Amino acid sequence: MVNKAFVTGANRGIGFEIAKQLAEHGYFVIVGARRLESGQQAVNKLVEAGISALQLDTIQIDLTESQSIAEAAGKISRQHPDLNLLVNNAGIAGDMAKPALETTVADYQQTLNVNLFGTLQVIQKLVPILKNNHGRIANLTGPFSATLWYNPAAYRVSKIALNGLIQTLAVDFINQKLPLSIFGIFPGGVSTDINGHRQGPFMKTVEEGGQLVTNILLDGQSHNGDIVGPNGHVLSTVDQ
Repeated sequence: MVNKAFVTGANRGIGFEIAKQLAEHGYFVIVGARRLESGQQAVNKLVEAGISALQLDTIQIDLTESQSIAEAAGKISRQHPDLNLLVNNAGIAGDMAKPALETTVADYQQTLNVNLFGTLQVIQKLVPILKNNHGRIANLTGPFSATLWYNPAAYRVSKIALNGLIQTLAVDFINQKLPLSIFGIFPGGVSTDINGHRQGPFMKTVEEGGQLVTNILLDGQSHNGDIVGPNGHVLSTVDQ
């Protein structure tokens, strides 16, 4: 059986790199993109990089639109019922420049709607497929704790909330004895569009960030309930 992954936000940045590296390890990869044209362009770039077109597909998905998420899940159900890995990478930054008190409620809501509620809807729609294939759900996230050198308010709040969701779902999977695992991966600082290609001594390239994520995805562990940090160590997990 060929492993099959759906990577949201895979048309650029670290999502593209994760898709590329998974394909290089033999995965069939479905490129999720907000615009179908962008997804197809990403597929073309992957083929140019040496990935076989037979290993690739693209599906349009917009995390701000429930109908788009439902339609994407429907296509995956019909065309890729053997999906066994979901990588929730798509997200938005919010206003990274404003301090927390100056960040508007609207900005918090918009960022949470994508990074938390949009991601939740993707999970809910794809769990029926994934549980048939002992699937895994990986989520690109951030740490629970704040740092003085990087503290984008809406983005951080959304990722802290996402960590809570991951571990809440992990407990449900355990209690309901579902053949699923869900976990978060915090790759550390990665220079991408979402942070304005921020530079610094702790920032990684997309290739480095993608490699870190891919290594965790391929390490053979369940990781259910884990939030895995940049060095591969588990930062937090559920009490069992």
